[in-house]
Amino acid sequence: MSATTPVRGQRRAALVAVASQMFASRPYDEIYISDIAKEAGVAHGLLFYHFKDKRGLYLEVLRQMQAEISALHDRRPGEDTNPQWLRGVVRRQIEYRRDHVHTSMAIMRSGGQDPEVDELIEQTRRSGVCFLRQLLGVTGEPDPLMRIAMRGSLGAVDEMTMDWLSHGLDMPLDHLVELAYATLLAILGSVCTEDPRVSAAVAGLAPVG
Repeated sequence: MSATTPVRGQRRAALVAVASQMFASRPYDEIYISDIAKEAGVAHGLLFYHFKDKRGLYLEVLRQMQAEISALHDRRPGEDTNPQWLRGVVRRQIEYRRDHVHTSMAIMRSGGQDPEVDELIEQTRRSGVCFLRQLLGVTGEPDPLMRIAMRGSLGAVDEMTMDWLSHGLDMPLDHLVELAYATLLAILGSVCTEDPRVSAAVAGLAPVG
Protein backbone atom coordinates (compact mmCIF):
# COMPACT_ATOMS: atom_id res chain seq x y z
CA MET A 1 0.00 0.00 0.00
CA SER A 2 1.25 3.45 -0.88
CA ALA A 3 2.38 5.61 2.02
CA THR A 4 0.23 8.40 0.61
CA THR A 5 -3.00 6.39 0.89
CA PRO A 6 -3.68 7.19 4.59
CA VAL A 7 -3.00 10.86 3.91
CA ARG A 8 -5.46 10.87 1.02
CA GLY A 9 -8.03 9.15 3.23
CA GLN A 10 -7.53 11.75 5.94
CA ARG A 11 -7.91 14.59 3.47
CA ARG A 12 -11.08 13.06 2.07
CA ALA A 13 -12.54 12.61 5.55
CA ALA A 14 -11.65 16.19 6.45
CA LEU A 15 -13.43 17.49 3.33
CA VAL A 16 -16.53 15.45 4.18
CA ALA A 17 -16.49 16.85 7.72
CA VAL A 18 -16.35 20.44 6.47
CA ALA A 19 -19.05 19.83 3.87
CA SER A 20 -21.26 18.12 6.45
CA GLN A 21 -21.18 21.20 8.68
CA MET A 22 -21.96 23.49 5.76
CA PHE A 23 -24.81 21.42 4.33
CA ALA A 24 -26.29 21.11 7.82
CA SER A 25 -26.40 24.86 8.37
CA ARG A 26 -27.30 26.16 4.89
CA PRO A 27 -29.56 25.02 2.03
CA TYR A 28 -27.87 22.93 -0.66
CA ASP A 29 -28.50 25.45 -3.45
CA GLU A 30 -26.82 28.23 -1.48
CA ILE A 31 -23.52 26.37 -1.19
CA TYR A 32 -20.96 26.35 -4.00
CA ILE A 33 -17.97 24.11 -4.44
CA SER A 34 -15.77 27.20 -4.07
CA ASP A 35 -17.34 27.85 -0.63
CA ILE A 36 -16.46 24.34 0.51
CA ALA A 37 -12.92 24.58 -0.86
CA LYS A 38 -12.37 27.92 0.87
CA GLU A 39 -13.73 26.66 4.19
CA ALA A 40 -11.58 23.53 3.96
CA GLY A 41 -8.53 25.55 2.89
CA VAL A 42 -7.90 23.49 -0.26
CA ALA A 43 -7.85 24.06 -4.00
CA HIS A 44 -10.97 23.32 -6.06
CA GLY A 45 -9.10 20.60 -7.87
CA LEU A 46 -8.75 18.49 -4.74
CA LEU A 47 -12.51 18.41 -4.28
CA PHE A 48 -13.06 17.41 -7.88
CA TYR A 49 -10.36 14.75 -7.53
CA HIS A 50 -12.11 13.10 -4.59
CA PHE A 51 -15.79 13.67 -5.39
CA LYS A 52 -16.12 14.77 -9.06
CA ASP A 53 -18.71 17.48 -8.23
CA LYS A 54 -20.84 18.97 -5.48
CA ARG A 55 -23.46 16.25 -5.79
CA GLY A 56 -20.81 13.57 -5.28
CA LEU A 57 -19.64 15.28 -2.11
CA TYR A 58 -23.23 15.73 -0.95
CA LEU A 59 -23.94 12.02 -1.42
CA GLU A 60 -20.87 11.18 0.64
CA VAL A 61 -22.15 13.48 3.39
CA LEU A 62 -25.51 11.68 3.29
CA ARG A 63 -23.78 8.29 3.50
CA GLN A 64 -21.96 9.46 6.60
CA MET A 65 -25.21 10.77 8.04
CA GLN A 66 -26.89 7.42 7.41
CA ALA A 67 -24.15 5.65 9.34
CA GLU A 68 -24.35 8.18 12.19
CA ILE A 69 -28.14 7.93 12.40
CA SER A 70 -27.95 4.13 12.49
CA ALA A 71 -25.46 4.36 15.37
CA LEU A 72 -27.99 6.41 17.36
CA HIS A 73 -29.95 3.18 17.90
CA ASP A 74 -27.19 1.66 20.03
CA ARG A 75 -28.01 1.33 23.70
CA ARG A 76 -26.18 3.91 25.81
CA PRO A 77 -25.06 3.89 29.47
CA GLY A 78 -28.03 4.43 31.76
CA GLU A 79 -30.50 2.91 29.30
CA ASP A 80 -30.95 -0.26 31.32
CA THR A 81 -34.64 -0.74 30.58
CA ASN A 82 -36.40 -0.83 27.24
CA PRO A 83 -38.42 2.35 27.96
CA GLN A 84 -35.16 4.18 28.74
CA TRP A 85 -33.58 2.82 25.57
CA LEU A 86 -36.50 3.78 23.34
CA ARG A 87 -36.81 7.24 24.86
CA GLY A 88 -33.07 7.75 24.46
CA VAL A 89 -33.19 6.76 20.80
CA VAL A 90 -36.15 9.08 20.15
CA ARG A 91 -34.32 11.98 21.78
CA ARG A 92 -31.07 11.30 19.88
CA GLN A 93 -32.91 11.09 16.57
CA ILE A 94 -34.66 14.42 17.13
CA GLU A 95 -31.50 16.12 18.39
CA TYR A 96 -29.49 14.86 15.44
CA ARG A 97 -31.98 16.26 12.94
CA ARG A 98 -32.09 19.53 14.86
CA ASP A 99 -28.30 19.79 14.64
CA HIS A 100 -28.35 18.93 10.89
CA VAL A 101 -31.49 20.85 10.09
CA HIS A 102 -31.00 21.70 6.41
CA THR A 103 -29.61 18.32 5.45
CA SER A 104 -32.33 16.51 7.40
CA MET A 105 -35.11 18.60 5.89
CA ALA A 106 -33.73 18.05 2.39
CA ILE A 107 -33.53 14.29 2.91
CA MET A 108 -37.02 13.96 4.33
CA ARG A 109 -38.50 16.02 1.50
CA SER A 110 -36.59 14.49 -1.41
CA GLY A 111 -38.45 11.22 -1.90
CA GLY A 112 -38.59 10.10 -5.54
CA GLN A 113 -36.25 12.79 -6.84
CA ASP A 114 -32.93 10.98 -6.71
CA PRO A 115 -32.57 7.15 -6.63
CA GLU A 116 -29.27 7.28 -4.73
CA VAL A 117 -30.71 9.57 -2.07
CA ASP A 118 -33.84 7.40 -1.89
CA GLU A 119 -31.71 4.32 -1.22
CA LEU A 120 -29.89 6.08 1.62
CA ILE A 121 -33.25 7.08 3.12
CA GLU A 122 -34.44 3.49 2.81
CA GLN A 123 -31.30 2.21 4.55
CA THR A 124 -32.02 4.59 7.43
CA ARG A 125 -35.61 3.35 7.69
CA ARG A 126 -34.51 -0.28 7.63
CA SER A 127 -32.06 0.50 10.43
CA GLY A 128 -34.90 1.95 12.49
CA VAL A 129 -37.06 -1.11 11.91
CA CYS A 130 -34.16 -3.38 12.92
CA PHE A 131 -33.89 -1.41 16.16
CA LEU A 132 -37.60 -1.83 16.91
CA ARG A 133 -37.42 -5.53 16.13
CA GLN A 134 -34.56 -5.90 18.59
CA LEU A 135 -36.36 -3.80 21.18
CA LEU A 136 -39.54 -5.89 20.92
CA GLY A 137 -37.86 -9.25 20.47
CA VAL A 138 -39.30 -9.82 17.00
CA THR A 139 -37.45 -12.73 15.43
CA GLY A 140 -37.65 -13.47 11.73
CA GLU A 141 -39.85 -11.38 9.49
CA PRO A 142 -42.62 -9.55 11.36
CA ASP A 143 -46.19 -10.13 10.25
CA PRO A 144 -47.60 -7.47 7.87
CA LEU A 145 -49.45 -5.58 10.61
CA MET A 146 -46.37 -5.28 12.81
CA ARG A 147 -44.12 -4.44 9.86
CA ILE A 148 -46.40 -1.62 8.74
CA ALA A 149 -46.84 -0.36 12.31
CA MET A 150 -43.08 -0.23 12.83
CA ARG A 151 -42.43 1.75 9.67
CA GLY A 152 -45.47 3.92 10.27
CA SER A 153 -44.43 4.79 13.81
CA LEU A 154 -40.95 5.81 12.67
CA GLY A 155 -42.44 7.83 9.82
CA ALA A 156 -44.72 9.62 12.26
CA VAL A 157 -41.77 10.67 14.40
CA ASP A 158 -39.97 11.93 11.29
CA GLU A 159 -43.00 14.00 10.26
CA MET A 160 -43.38 15.44 13.74
CA THR A 161 -39.70 16.35 13.81
CA MET A 162 -39.85 17.93 10.35
CA ASP A 163 -42.85 20.05 11.38
CA TRP A 164 -40.98 21.14 14.51
CA LEU A 165 -37.91 22.09 12.48
CA SER A 166 -39.93 23.99 9.89
CA HIS A 167 -41.65 26.02 12.63
CA GLY A 168 -38.51 27.22 14.34
CA LEU A 169 -38.43 24.66 17.18
CA ASP A 170 -41.63 26.14 18.64
CA MET A 171 -42.02 23.40 21.27
CA PRO A 172 -39.59 22.48 24.07
CA LEU A 173 -37.48 19.49 23.10
CA ASP A 174 -38.62 17.49 26.13
CA HIS A 175 -42.27 17.94 25.12
CA LEU A 176 -41.59 16.77 21.58
CA VAL A 177 -39.69 13.72 22.84
CA GLU A 178 -42.61 12.73 25.06
CA LEU A 179 -45.13 13.32 22.26
CA ALA A 180 -43.07 11.24 19.84
CA TYR A 181 -42.65 8.48 22.43
CA ALA A 182 -46.40 8.39 23.09
CA THR A 183 -47.11 8.29 19.36
CA LEU A 184 -44.78 5.34 18.89
CA LEU A 185 -46.49 3.45 21.71
CA ALA A 186 -49.96 4.25 20.38
CA ILE A 187 -49.14 2.93 16.91
CA LEU A 188 -47.27 -0.17 18.07
CA GLY A 189 -49.90 -0.86 20.74
CA SER A 190 -52.68 -0.84 18.14
CA VAL A 191 -51.37 -4.07 16.59
CA CYS A 192 -52.83 -7.36 17.78
CA THR A 193 -49.90 -9.70 17.26
CA GLU A 194 -50.16 -13.45 17.79
CA ASP A 195 -46.81 -13.50 19.58
CA PRO A 196 -47.45 -12.96 23.32
CA ARG A 197 -43.81 -12.05 23.91
CA VAL A 198 -44.04 -9.15 21.48
CA SER A 199 -47.33 -8.02 23.02
CA ALA A 200 -45.71 -8.08 26.45
CA ALA A 201 -42.70 -6.14 25.17
CA VAL A 202 -44.96 -3.42 23.73
CA ALA A 203 -46.96 -3.25 26.96
CA GLY A 204 -43.73 -2.99 28.91
CA LEU A 205 -42.85 0.26 27.14
CA ALA A 206 -45.79 2.13 28.68
CA PRO A 207 -44.85 4.70 31.34
CA VAL A 208 -45.49 3.59 34.91
CA GLY A 209 -48.01 5.58 36.95
